[in-house]
Amino acid sequence: MTHRRTLLAAAAGALVAATTRAQQPATLDAVMAALAARRQGRARFTETKEFPELSMPLPSSGTLSWSAPDRLEKHTTEPLEEILRVEGDRLVFARPAQNLRRELGLDDQPELRPLVESVRATLAGDLAVLRKHYEVRFAAQPDGGWRIELTPRSMRVYAALQSVAIGGRGDAVLSVVTRGNQGETRMTITPEP
Repeated sequence: MTHRRTLLAAAAGALVAATTRAQQPATLDAVMAALAARRQGRARFTETKEFPELSMPLPSSGTLSWSAPDRLEKHTTEPLEEILRVEGDRLVFARPAQNLRRELGLDDQPELRPLVESVRATLAGDLAVLRKHYEVRFAAQPDGGWRIELTPRSMRVYAALQSVAIGGRGDAVLSVVTRGNQGETRMTITPEP
């Protein structure tokens, strides 16, 4: 009987400890480690862009793909096909229906690199790169999720991009909101299994 009570007490203690760990809020280091451990992913996205000069937001949708260490692709399928691919220090933008393709180096576009790295470095769990370009603030959410707020360090970048807010849960990025002098873009992300 004593052995049985000892086993039950140990099991109850383990359950309480596991429940306590599960309820602890996420930390920036834990989220970055979880993201770094995920080496690839695919997702669907919907996006709305709001510009001050337009009365209605512009919606779009498509797919996202990530492959560590540095390949990120946004393939917009609606309302028109666009492909934005970043691999290493190269960015490719294409509109196949118009036979348009542009390729450039991120080092040639100092304002563009921080925007790319806001998403790519987050997916890679690379806090050092995020901190190179941004002031980083982190908040655990009451629902178990997390939110990373990025403010550009460079005044030159800040003139065009005031903030990037990235939300997620565990090792999944679920939303990206960018705010700049040209308006606001809200992306909702649904990871694929």
